[in-house]
Amino acid sequence: MGDAFILKKFSSGMHYIVLDPITASYFTAQETRRVVCRLNDQITFHCAIMPKKEGGYFINIGSAICQKLNLQEGAEVTATFTADTSEYQFTMPDELKEVLNTDPEADAAFHRLTAGNQRGLIYLVTQVKSSSNRIERALRIAAQLKNGITSPRIILK
Repeated sequence: MGDAFILKKFSSGMHYIVLDPITASYFTAQETRRVVCRLNDQITFHCAIMPKKEGGYFINIGSAICQKLNLQEGAEVTATFTADTSEYQFTMPDELKEVLNTDPEADAAFHRLTAGNQRGLIYLVTQVKSSSNRIERALRIAAQLKNGITSPRIILK
């Protein structure tokens, strides 16, 4: 079982937990900010250790995770962390992987992106529920990459 944390909420509505100094320093000393978090021994997700303006570190907890675990601000959660050693620090959806495997130009454009933009595009594909829609989104992203549009913020516009 992991360490206990209290779920907090930013004024923007995003939930987060503040990491204890020992956990934060373990990862930041190694310059490893990307981690895999296991929350309440039920959900595992990729995340980043982020610095707080007033000191300390936190990780964001997305609304979908809060809903799945029925969590609200003030809830106590348990969390364990491991360094994220996966290739993209995010789970690559099969649909995007296949589109990139079959389109060398889009694959080359994808792999020229920063790690953050790669994760952003992966995230855009994973947010679609059905496989057929994930394929459509991956194809659309590949076409946009070949047109020189690389920002996850505008690639689907």
